[in-house]
Amino acid sequence: MIAYLVNSTLCSALLLAVYHLLLKNKTMYNFNRVYLLLSVVFSLTVPLIVVKHTIVRLPSIQKTIEPQLQLTDANNPQPDFQVQTPLRVTPIVNHPHINYLPGILMAVYGIVSLLLLFRFIRNLNRIRLTIKQNQHVTYKDTKLILVNENLTPHTFLRYIFLNRQQYESNQIEADILKHEQTHASQLHSVDIIFMELITCFCWFNPLVWFYRNAIQLNHEFIADTAVVTTNCNISEYQQLLLGKLGYMKSLSITSQFNYSITKNRLIMMNKNTSALTAALSKLAVIPVLAFAFTFFCTKTEAQQTPAVTKQDVKAKPESSTAVKPNQPVRKVSFPPPMIWGKFPHTKEGVSADSLKEYAVLTAKFIDTNNKFIKRLGTISKEDKKRMKDIFEKMSPEQQMQQKIGFSYPAPPLPRAVPTQAQLDSWKNPAEFGVWINEKKAKNADLEKYKAEDFNQYFVSKLYPAARVHVKYHYQVDLMTVDFYNKYRKEALENKTNAYTYYRSWKPEGK
Repeated sequence: MIAYLVNSTLCSALLLAVYHLLLKNKTMYNFNRVYLLLSVVFSLTVPLIVVKHTIVRLPSIQKTIEPQLQLTDANNPQPDFQVQTPLRVTPIVNHPHINYLPGILMAVYGIVSLLLLFRFIRNLNRIRLTIKQNQHVTYKDTKLILVNENLTPHTFLRYIFLNRQQYESNQIEADILKHEQTHASQLHSVDIIFMELITCFCWFNPLVWFYRNAIQLNHEFIADTAVVTTNCNISEYQQLLLGKLGYMKSLSITSQFNYSITKNRLIMMNKNTSALTAALSKLAVIPVLAFAFTFFCTKTEAQQTPAVTKQDVKAKPESSTAVKPNQPVRKVSFPPPMIWGKFPHTKEGVSADSLKEYAVLTAKFIDTNNKFIKRLGTISKEDKKRMKDIFEKMSPEQQMQQKIGFSYPAPPLPRAVPTQAQLDSWKNPAEFGVWINEKKAKNADLEKYKAEDFNQYFVSKLYPAARVHVKYHYQVDLMTVDFYNKYRKEALENKTNAYTYYRSWKPEGK
């Protein structure tokens, strides 16, 4: 949602900037009308369009190494523990935390939108009552609504609202009627209604208000042009506009005669744009729209892997288990996963003396048979700091040769909501053992939950050695929504906290 709001706002800003730079001061008002309306729709819909890029990746055959790692927090030494495949991440959560901010923001958005929508409906009702309660006079293809209030002549759809006394005493100038008739015949009120609705639901985007003002001012340019084309006395018409400044204004939802009288509007009456300039300006919009579509649409990558032949991979026998878990097993490889970026290193590496110093420090914990003789948690802060300083200055090749090294923790497990069918299958105690929020639970406890109550699930197969005291074949770890949000928050906060690892196999070249 945040990505959509950002892309929509930036796209609308780009198109509005193009309007002010290339189109606003050109006398091609009908094109500008279409451009402004199209820009609003474009900026709201383009971020919703998903464009897929197909990437072909060749399968690679690699030797799988499943090391045993001993991990410890560099800032808060913990007793070492073995991490084996499949890896199960255990978050430390003291108390569940509920994030109320999204709910508060949605409530504020809903309240403001309802208030604006109420104002819009109230204005429509006021216009309806005015039409119903006052005299109608047919004028060409419009209807004149004669009211007793002293107000500015204004138009809504094909209704032109005028002061009754001024109309009956022939004080309404012909240019005014021509101006309002242009609003009515070109249905400028439809544009305004559209922008009012957009404003009700997109009020948080300040550019929507600028678009609304630009569209209404462009309507006035169109109506002014229709009057000037009929009446060649531009100066007289400008004086008429200035003489109406003191009148009361009408509702913002209508097209009103003296709306936004500005110096720019008076100047535009005397301006003329050549056909060549207008054509070039219109053509300049095309690459801008193409760029905006390419830049602000949502892009996804679809990977396409060539089929693997029988010679590449030997077929594996099907499991006889009736229920098969859909969650892939996460494997540990060396170096440990550096999801947040490679651990600091240098291209040139460290000197032989530094490598020797590092070996002396690590020798306190490893004997000649490559066995652990001390726990990593017993490393002093001074030794660990010195080891880390040397390790992050090594080259990647030098880091690969070390039995004890440093890395960043793996990222949090992705959000995964199980299906109801999966949840029902996990109720079978003969096949599955269930943990909910890191605590052993009974399979029957799943009756209390719905699938959407969980934000993460992890299914791991138990090997024979792990099934000595249990009867089930798979272990299911589930995280409720609140538990997962807390776990993910802590994982992201600790993503740059380095930990030490121990590689138990013999490094290459040793």
